[in-house]
Amino acid sequence: MFSNYLQTRRKKRGFSFSDEQLLAFSPVLCYNVGKNRKRSGNMQKILTAAEMRRDDEAKIQSGTPSRILMERAAEAVLQILQRDFDISRVLVLCGAGNNGGDGLALARMLREGGSAVTVCYPCRTLPDGRPDPAAMSEECARQYGLLPADVPITAHPTLDGITTVVDALLGIGVTRPVEGAYAAAIAAINAASLPVLSIDIPSGVHADTGAVLGTAIRANQTVAIAAKKRGHLLYPGTVLCGKVEVADIGIPVGAAAAHVLEAGDLSDLPSRPRRAHKGTFGRVLIVGGSVGMAGAAYLAGKAAYRTGCGIVELLAPEENRVIHQIQLPEAVLSCYTEATAAEALKGALRRADAVAIGMGLGQNPLAAVLVELALRECAVPLLVDADALNLIAADPLLMAALYQRSAPTVMTPHLGEMSRLLGFSIPKISGNLIGTAATFAKAAGVITVLKDAHTVISDSVNHYLNVLGNSGMATGGSGDVLAGVIASLLAQGTAPLSAAALGVLLHARAGDAAAEMQTARSIMASDLIQGLCHVFE
Repeated sequence: MFSNYLQTRRKKRGFSFSDEQLLAFSPVLCYNVGKNRKRSGNMQKILTAAEMRRDDEAKIQSGTPSRILMERAAEAVLQILQRDFDISRVLVLCGAGNNGGDGLALARMLREGGSAVTVCYPCRTLPDGRPDPAAMSEECARQYGLLPADVPITAHPTLDGITTVVDALLGIGVTRPVEGAYAAAIAAINAASLPVLSIDIPSGVHADTGAVLGTAIRANQTVAIAAKKRGHLLYPGTVLCGKVEVADIGIPVGAAAAHVLEAGDLSDLPSRPRRAHKGTFGRVLIVGGSVGMAGAAYLAGKAAYRTGCGIVELLAPEENRVIHQIQLPEAVLSCYTEATAAEALKGALRRADAVAIGMGLGQNPLAAVLVELALRECAVPLLVDADALNLIAADPLLMAALYQRSAPTVMTPHLGEMSRLLGFSIPKISGNLIGTAATFAKAAGVITVLKDAHTVISDSVNHYLNVLGNSGMATGGSGDVLAGVIASLLAQGTAPLSAAALGVLLHARAGDAAAEMQTARSIMASDLIQGLCHVFE
């Protein structure tokens, strides 16, 4: 993700080794740099509905008829049903589109295999009550014509004696609220508490955002056709999907704007040559930790060290001098009074390779001065967090300074902070995490790290989604640790988007390591820093 950027930084520091040469050196820290490491080119793609339609159409244009793809999809779902479900009596809920066509093909295969099958079709019918083929997609109508005559079709779910429900009602194309007969069918199935398998995505879940469009099927398992969609991994849709399994039906997956971060992606961490000094690995400046909040700067600084930077400088109020000298003696400590704060920051900015500002900084006038100074004069990558985000959101002059920055900037808001920055409601943001992160990234020219249970990283064009981590990370100081991790990677020469993505992944893996050591319920932010050491083992 960042080899060209990193090589440039290496040359500036006097190194001109190739990646392969650098990997020949023994690492100082135990990063995963073995022969079998996973490269970023293998990152798991997550598609939008439009991207999936593009790939589906490309496969059809290359000579594979749509009906063959539908048969393959049904066969793949059948195999999973046979493996994981009781298929003695199956209800298949079908719509009029291609998702419904998958369901009708499956119903035929189930019946041919000896299962008792009922099709529920809550769509337009003929005067005699039979489904109207004219209202169906071409392939759905074709599959309807192949359905065995002894498969009953009902307009409403008949669930007595049913052992498994298959949801093939709406698929990935739905974007409007689910209403009427569709909503009634979904409500009846959810109320029955029967095992449910959804084809592609639970009906009513938006494939691009994970939002629930009025109501949605609660599935125990979902078979994603060809590739996972964004809605499989974004809340609340991810909860409704249950276990998600991808069915390969021979459709090559093309370019995708979004990828899922996985543990193997940590192989992209910066290399560490043996012949090095502390300056080789970068200097991080931490600006934060007001009086009474010294711990925020401490956590960020220690996390930066544990992530591998060479030097951490803490710029802190004079009142916190003794605290920092005792807590983190490894750090270079620069203390200021109200009268000396601006000049102290200017000097520290000139020494830094990356800067993180805002953690426990406060939201007073002096803090605003420091934030404005950092925005206007920091010529190296700048991470903006916590109080600095709120100060920017509240002050048009600071927002203007942000928009005018030319050096790389990483913003790390949680949903509340993003709400203040954009003026969007929290429900609107949580209903479209990737879209919101991309919107702010494009408007401000920054890398957005939108923090949630599943965190999104975006530069407006490329998006990464982290689904690792645990509930124990929802604790005070966790964000300070993340800020230090990302700032450390920035100082080591990692490209900004990669630093943000890898930092989020490291943070999540550290949280999982901490949970293994002492359970999620007991995690404190400092445990995440200890968890980093285990991740690097």
